Amino acid sequence: MGVGCVQLPTVERRRAFPAVLRPHEATIHRAASMLVRIKPHKGFDLCTASCTVTRMVGQFFTPEAVARVMLRLAGSRPGQRIMDPSCGDGVFLRCCPPGCAVHGCEIDPRYAAVIKAISGVCQTTIDDALVALLPLWGSFDLAIGNPPFSAQTHLERRPQVLRGFDLGAGRPSQCLEVLFLELFVKLVKPRGRIAIILPDGPLSNRPFQFVRDWVLRQVQVQMIVSLPRGLFRETSAKTNIIIARRLPASQQPYREPTWMRVCGGIGELDTLKAPPHDHGWRPVILADASDWRPEAHEDAPMGANTDGIRLGDVCRLRTGFACYGAKRELFERPSSNRIPLLRAKNFKAEGGLRLDHDLAYVCRDGPMFAEDAVVRPGEVLFVRVGMGCYGRAASVPARLHAQADDWIHVLTPFARLDANGLADWLNSAEGRQQVSRLAKGVGALSVSKSSLAELRVPRALVNGSLVLSEARAAYGIDDSRRADRRAVEGPRVAPKARVGHPAPLKRRSLGIRRRRNG
Repeated sequence: MGVGCVQLPTVERRRAFPAVLRPHEATIHRAASMLVRIKPHKGFDLCTASCTVTRMVGQFFTPEAVARVMLRLAGSRPGQRIMDPSCGDGVFLRCCPPGCAVHGCEIDPRYAAVIKAISGVCQTTIDDALVALLPLWGSFDLAIGNPPFSAQTHLERRPQVLRGFDLGAGRPSQCLEVLFLELFVKLVKPRGRIAIILPDGPLSNRPFQFVRDWVLRQVQVQMIVSLPRGLFRETSAKTNIIIARRLPASQQPYREPTWMRVCGGIGELDTLKAPPHDHGWRPVILADASDWRPEAHEDAPMGANTDGIRLGDVCRLRTGFACYGAKRELFERPSSNRIPLLRAKNFKAEGGLRLDHDLAYVCRDGPMFAEDAVVRPGEVLFVRVGMGCYGRAASVPARLHAQADDWIHVLTPFARLDANGLADWLNSAEGRQQVSRLAKGVGALSVSKSSLAELRVPRALVNGSLVLSEARAAYGIDDSRRADRRAVEGPRVAPKARVGHPAPLKRRSLGIRRRRNG
């Protein structure tokens, strides 16, 4: 149905159709007219219908170039039975080769009418695909489409639905894209193919490792194509095309190589050919990879520090702290009981801090204050999230006593490390290019502490100016607990993240240990 579309779009002020859609303007208006005749709700009129169709075909529209390349890579041909379980505006079904038996499923009956009007598809199921298509498992040669992506507020929580899927059984909730991935696989016959668009999360995030393990035991993933951001209208979601062939379920993961490629723009899709007939593909054994994103397997950029030092070996990483909702108390003016709160907007685009603009303060005895998030001179601050600001870095200047919010990672050097040099390198073209390879996310990009710890930094930054080697205790560094403390406290085990359940607020600063008074 399109990236992130889970509910009916809200009514907006009517806008002009994009130029790319103008040839279909008359058809869209005819489809909107049909909507009015399908038991419209109160207040529903032609203008509302046109807006709804505009939003559907515009905001959540899958470009035909993407649909065509997916059909081409999946080897679609006349005579096949093809299913799109979340067909939205029917773009995949319209692009199928002549002579195919095409089937579509759409949960909203008004959208189904649009599909029939625009694409002429008659075999349309108007129902919830996660329920209605279960009897059709194993019936199709190809399952193709762009399923909905779910945020935390749009997870699938119905127990009767979750019990019907391997990736949902025994869980209180599950992401829609994960359930649709399993649905795609089970809809096709043995040796049938799937072609699906997925966000970065299931391909790379640690909580989704069980999803990747399940996939490797059910299918041979033949190709993964990384699509550029901005491909889908009005969303910056990072997405990928996955082409896979269903094989008999196995106890061991399939180890056939998967061809990967990074697509730099929509213009590349028109000429993209399946490997090995086209250059730019790279074979990867997914069973040996923890990150399935094609960007993670590109050649290191020219000048990259392949022999550098792992950042996690010279810095301790923690994340700042902030509250939201009713507990979020920010003040515009300083006082004796307030401390500056460093946010992403306080970082310059070229790097460094900007403390003369948009600086907020938190009260020391309020809910927004956390001693663990207070930064000290000699530490390095790294903006971990934000489409336009992630990756910005700054060293903490002398005499600055402030708190970092939860958008910021705080890097405490272990010993002799040039903090200013590290911040400069992170802000350089080389540093930002390498940091961009670590960023993940459907909408806003983010860099986790574990990913940042794996970044290789130049060796020249070590053995520079003395930063913390003579004052480790003052920074709360205790990377080698005494044996007696380990015996009493036991091993430090991070709580496992569960997909679909946000961590409690007290875990937002996971990895930060509160300093004990006295």
